[in-house]
Amino acid sequence: MVEQELAAGQAALRARPDSGCRTVLRLHRALRWLQLFLEGLRSGDPRTSVLCTDAYNASLAAHHPWVIRKAATLAFCALPSREAFLEIMNVGTAEEAVAVLGEAIPYIRDVYGITQELFESHKLLDLP
Repeated sequence: MVEQELAAGQAALRARPDSGCRTVLRLHRALRWLQLFLEGLRSGDPRTSVLCTDAYNASLAAHHPWVIRKAATLAFCALPSREAFLEIMNVGTAEEAVAVLGEAIPYIRDVYGITQELFESHKLLDLP
């Protein structure tokens, strides 16, 4: 997909709002947020709103205008507790859920790393 879209040139790629590369880049950024949030959940901090805000600020916030950043931060205040998140995972006890996160996070990190390297090598990390 990257090669196909780059064949038309960088300018053409940046002009296309329906670009697959732009869509994957947005998903890539969201995956980074998810990774950081899940790592935070695994850490034991019960304040999910703080965990989510920290993950957002470290990943997605730089790509959003001020009003979206403020709205997102406000929405994070409505998140349930860490215990509720772990229960929703429906894998057993909180300790078992943390163990599942420990198994999943390395795969998330790997996928993120592969995509980061691909987009970096083609200078696509700053697509609009």
